[in-house]
Amino acid sequence: MTHAPQGPGRVRRFLRDIRGVAALEFAMLGPPFFLILFSMFEVGMTYTADTLLQNAVNETARLIRTGEVNVANTTREQFRQMVCDRINVLLACDDHLKIDVREFTNFAGSGFTSPLTPGGTYRPDSDFRFQPGAPCSVVLVRAFYAWDPITPGLGEAMGNMNSGSQQLLQGTTAVRNEPFDRARPVC
Repeated sequence: MTHAPQGPGRVRRFLRDIRGVAALEFAMLGPPFFLILFSMFEVGMTYTADTLLQNAVNETARLIRTGEVNVANTTREQFRQMVCDRINVLLACDDHLKIDVREFTNFAGSGFTSPLTPGGTYRPDSDFRFQPGAPCSVVLVRAFYAWDPITPGLGEAMGNMNSGSQQLLQGTTAVRNEPFDRARPVC
Protein backbone atom coordinates (compact mmCIF):
# COMPACT_ATOMS: atom_id res chain seq x y z
CA MET A 1 0.00 0.00 0.00
CA THR A 2 1.41 3.32 -0.99
CA HIS A 3 0.60 6.62 0.59
CA ALA A 4 0.25 9.85 -1.33
CA PRO A 5 2.80 12.42 -0.36
CA GLN A 6 1.55 14.94 2.16
CA GLY A 7 3.44 17.87 0.76
CA PRO A 8 2.58 21.53 0.94
CA GLY A 9 0.81 21.42 -2.44
CA ARG A 10 -1.81 18.92 -1.25
CA VAL A 11 -2.57 20.98 1.88
CA ARG A 12 -2.92 24.15 -0.19
CA ARG A 13 -5.30 22.42 -2.57
CA PHE A 14 -7.43 21.19 0.35
CA LEU A 15 -7.63 24.66 1.86
CA ARG A 16 -8.64 26.23 -1.47
CA ASP A 17 -11.30 23.62 -2.27
CA ILE A 18 -14.74 25.24 -1.91
CA ARG A 19 -16.93 22.28 -2.91
CA GLY A 20 -19.55 21.59 -0.23
CA VAL A 21 -19.15 24.91 1.57
CA ALA A 22 -22.84 25.77 1.16
CA ALA A 23 -23.87 22.42 2.64
CA LEU A 24 -21.51 22.92 5.55
CA GLU A 25 -22.78 26.45 6.19
CA PHE A 26 -26.39 25.26 6.04
CA ALA A 27 -25.62 22.43 8.47
CA MET A 28 -24.17 24.96 10.91
CA LEU A 29 -26.72 27.76 10.50
CA GLY A 30 -29.90 25.88 9.53
CA PRO A 31 -30.92 24.39 12.89
CA PRO A 32 -30.58 27.64 14.89
CA PHE A 33 -32.38 29.55 12.13
CA PHE A 34 -35.33 27.15 12.10
CA LEU A 35 -35.44 27.05 15.90
CA ILE A 36 -35.71 30.84 16.00
CA LEU A 37 -38.29 30.82 13.19
CA PHE A 38 -40.48 28.19 14.89
CA SER A 39 -40.05 29.90 18.26
CA MET A 40 -41.33 33.19 16.82
CA PHE A 41 -44.31 31.35 15.37
CA GLU A 42 -44.96 29.63 18.71
CA VAL A 43 -44.77 32.87 20.72
CA GLY A 44 -47.18 34.49 18.26
CA MET A 45 -49.59 31.56 18.59
CA THR A 46 -49.35 31.75 22.40
CA TYR A 47 -50.19 35.46 22.43
CA THR A 48 -53.04 34.87 19.97
CA ALA A 49 -54.43 32.08 22.18
CA ASP A 50 -54.13 34.31 25.25
CA THR A 51 -55.99 37.13 23.50
CA LEU A 52 -58.67 34.70 22.32
CA LEU A 53 -59.15 33.47 25.89
CA GLN A 54 -59.35 37.03 27.25
CA ASN A 55 -61.94 38.01 24.64
CA ALA A 56 -64.03 34.93 25.49
CA VAL A 57 -63.94 35.90 29.18
CA ASN A 58 -64.95 39.49 28.36
CA GLU A 59 -67.89 38.34 26.22
CA THR A 60 -69.19 35.76 28.68
CA ALA A 61 -68.73 38.11 31.65
CA ARG A 62 -71.02 40.54 29.86
CA LEU A 63 -73.72 37.84 29.88
CA ILE A 64 -73.31 37.64 33.66
CA ARG A 65 -73.29 41.43 34.04
CA THR A 66 -76.52 41.90 32.13
CA GLY A 67 -78.28 39.11 34.04
CA GLU A 68 -78.74 36.79 31.07
CA VAL A 69 -76.94 33.97 32.90
CA ASN A 70 -79.17 34.35 35.99
CA VAL A 71 -82.44 34.71 34.07
CA ALA A 72 -81.69 31.57 32.02
CA ASN A 73 -80.56 29.64 35.15
CA THR A 74 -77.32 28.82 33.35
CA THR A 75 -75.34 25.98 34.92
CA ARG A 76 -71.58 25.77 35.32
CA GLU A 77 -71.36 23.36 32.37
CA GLN A 78 -73.48 25.61 30.14
CA PHE A 79 -71.33 28.62 31.02
CA ARG A 80 -68.19 26.61 30.31
CA GLN A 81 -69.65 25.71 26.92
CA MET A 82 -70.26 29.42 26.22
CA VAL A 83 -66.55 30.03 26.82
CA CYS A 84 -65.62 26.97 24.74
CA ASP A 85 -67.73 28.18 21.82
CA ARG A 86 -65.64 31.35 21.74
CA ILE A 87 -62.21 29.71 21.99
CA ASN A 88 -62.65 26.58 19.87
CA VAL A 89 -60.91 28.20 16.89
CA LEU A 90 -57.53 27.66 18.54
CA LEU A 91 -58.01 26.06 21.96
CA ALA A 92 -59.57 22.73 22.86
CA CYS A 93 -62.42 22.47 25.34
CA ASP A 94 -60.85 19.77 27.51
CA ASP A 95 -59.18 19.39 30.90
CA HIS A 96 -56.72 22.13 29.95
CA LEU A 97 -59.51 24.70 30.47
CA LYS A 98 -60.70 25.75 33.93
CA ILE A 99 -63.36 28.40 34.68
CA ASP A 100 -63.71 30.30 37.97
CA VAL A 101 -66.61 32.72 38.60
CA ARG A 102 -66.78 34.35 42.05
CA GLU A 103 -69.21 36.83 43.58
CA PHE A 104 -68.10 39.67 45.90
CA THR A 105 -69.94 42.50 47.59
CA ASN A 106 -67.53 45.19 46.32
CA PHE A 107 -64.36 45.58 44.28
CA ALA A 108 -62.15 46.11 47.33
CA GLY A 109 -63.14 42.76 48.79
CA SER A 110 -62.49 40.77 45.66
CA GLY A 111 -59.76 38.41 46.80
CA PHE A 112 -59.02 35.21 44.97
CA THR A 113 -56.64 32.30 45.08
CA SER A 114 -54.11 31.16 42.53
CA PRO A 115 -55.41 28.48 40.16
CA LEU A 116 -52.23 26.49 40.77
CA THR A 117 -51.09 24.57 43.80
CA PRO A 118 -47.64 25.38 45.22
CA GLY A 119 -46.43 22.39 43.16
CA GLY A 120 -47.56 24.09 39.93
CA THR A 121 -50.54 21.89 39.05
CA TYR A 122 -54.20 22.87 38.80
CA ARG A 123 -56.08 22.97 42.08
CA PRO A 124 -58.90 20.41 42.42
CA ASP A 125 -62.07 21.24 40.50
CA SER A 126 -63.80 21.94 43.82
CA ASP A 127 -61.66 25.08 44.19
CA PHE A 128 -63.13 26.56 40.98
CA ARG A 129 -66.49 28.18 41.67
CA PHE A 130 -69.49 29.28 39.65
CA GLN A 131 -71.22 32.18 41.40
CA PRO A 132 -72.72 34.54 38.78
CA GLY A 133 -74.00 36.79 41.57
CA ALA A 134 -77.04 38.83 42.33
CA PRO A 135 -77.95 42.23 40.91
CA CYS A 136 -75.36 44.90 41.81
CA SER A 137 -72.79 42.40 43.11
CA VAL A 138 -69.21 42.34 41.85
CA VAL A 139 -68.28 39.23 39.89
CA LEU A 140 -64.78 38.10 39.01
CA VAL A 141 -64.64 35.85 35.95
CA ARG A 142 -61.42 33.97 35.26
CA ALA A 143 -60.52 31.33 32.70
CA PHE A 144 -57.27 29.38 32.71
CA TYR A 145 -55.79 27.25 29.95
CA ALA A 146 -52.70 25.03 30.14
CA TRP A 147 -51.06 25.68 26.75
CA ASP A 148 -48.72 23.00 25.37
CA PRO A 149 -45.97 24.56 23.22
CA ILE A 150 -45.05 22.64 20.08
CA THR A 151 -41.51 23.88 19.47
CA PRO A 152 -38.89 21.65 21.15
CA GLY A 153 -37.15 23.38 24.02
CA LEU A 154 -39.46 26.39 24.01
CA GLY A 155 -41.85 24.82 26.51
CA GLU A 156 -39.11 24.61 29.09
CA ALA A 157 -38.22 28.26 28.50
CA MET A 158 -41.82 29.55 28.63
CA GLY A 159 -43.37 27.00 30.97
CA ASN A 160 -44.76 28.19 34.28
CA MET A 161 -46.53 25.04 35.41
CA ASN A 162 -45.25 21.96 37.23
CA SER A 163 -44.77 19.93 34.07
CA GLY A 164 -42.14 22.49 33.08
CA SER A 165 -43.43 22.64 29.54
CA GLN A 166 -46.94 24.06 29.86
CA GLN A 167 -47.69 27.77 29.78
CA LEU A 168 -50.67 28.91 31.87
CA LEU A 169 -52.81 31.32 29.85
CA GLN A 170 -55.29 33.43 31.80
CA GLY A 171 -58.24 35.64 30.97
CA THR A 172 -59.69 37.76 33.77
CA THR A 173 -62.35 40.42 34.11
CA ALA A 174 -64.28 41.91 37.01
CA VAL A 175 -67.73 43.40 36.51
CA ARG A 176 -70.50 44.89 38.62
CA ASN A 177 -73.79 43.26 37.75
CA GLU A 178 -76.48 45.55 36.46
CA PRO A 179 -79.70 45.90 38.47
CA PHE A 180 -81.42 43.31 36.30
CA ASP A 181 -84.25 42.70 38.75
CA ARG A 182 -87.05 45.25 38.95
CA ALA A 183 -86.93 45.47 42.77
CA ARG A 184 -83.60 47.35 42.78
CA PRO A 185 -83.54 49.80 39.84
CA VAL A 186 -80.14 51.26 40.87
CA CYS A 187 -77.04 49.89 42.56
